[in-house]
Amino acid sequence: MIDRDRSRVYAAEEQWSAVLDRGGAVNFFGSRLHVAPQLRFADLVSVQKYVDRVLALPDVQSFDPKPVHVRRRHGGTRAHYADGVIAIPIQELWSGRESVVLHELAHHLVWQKETTHGETFRSTMIALVQCVQSAESGLILSSAYEEALRG
Repeated sequence: MIDRDRSRVYAAEEQWSAVLDRGGAVNFFGSRLHVAPQLRFADLVSVQKYVDRVLALPDVQSFDPKPVHVRRRHGGTRAHYADGVIAIPIQELWSGRESVVLHELAHHLVWQKETTHGETFRSTMIALVQCVQSAESGLILSSAYEEALRG
């Protein structure tokens, strides 16, 4: 299956992640939103604990999540999800960000329905962000997707 939206979804998430890196007050179309800085993970153990906590949240339970295993990705320049395993090149500074882990968790939650970065993935990612981070963070991500996918 061709993943037509992948590069645009990545671009939108990079913008959103940059906002989360700074955290604090954000001017959003004339309104001031507050977003907490995203978490940073130093090792795979902390990523696994975070993933387990997220999957146990009541709002995430509506996705009927199966357990997921986090492992180191060797030789990869991107994080990756497949068949219940999140592979992260944790030695890369960018990969230890909460935004990266949430992206891979969204893949986990929709894997049986969609393996691309299509509408099901994006709506699940937004719902996950709203549940785990905040409604404001989800709004910023939703707007970034809309702008990136316009046209």
